[in-house]
Amino acid sequence: MNKFNMIINKILFLFIICITFIGCGKEENILFEIPFELRFDIPAGLNPFDKHFFLVRNVQTNIRELRNQFSIDENQSLIIRPASAVLSSTFQDITFEFLAEVEISLFEDDPDQDIEAFLTENVPVNAGRNVVVVPFETDLSKYVDEQTMNFKISLRLRTTTPSFIESVIELNFTAE
Repeated sequence: MNKFNMIINKILFLFIICITFIGCGKEENILFEIPFELRFDIPAGLNPFDKHFFLVRNVQTNIRELRNQFSIDENQSLIIRPASAVLSSTFQDITFEFLAEVEISLFEDDPDQDIEAFLTENVPVNAGRNVVVVPFETDLSKYVDEQTMNFKISLRLRTTTPSFIESVIELNFTAE
């Protein structure tokens, strides 16, 4: 019985090693990152029963400069994906416990024709001073591979906003 257990343990160990190497087989070929800083104000006393929208228009992408800096031809197609986003307050010591959901989407002309890039559906009650917004695995090159782009920030609240909050979202996209 002791030999049998040793054989089973060795097989299980080899199986786990194989799965680990197979799962790590895809390496992303990230050419560069595209950083953004979106500033917007959250008014005091917002109703928790409505979803609130904040538009940040004509944000410079600097895509041409980034392509030049990393020697990528203007005609080469890129896959551009959301990578990271963090919402925080710029000056106040505010905690975001009043937030239930944060969504960041992109749009061309009509904010109602947007595409989601980041979403955190259930912001923890003890979120603290920063909220991490989870990226989608979507190719957004249609929107980001332009000189300017438009963002729509959607907030769903648990409670009324406690005060006027100067906010910033620092986000990154990756180009592959």
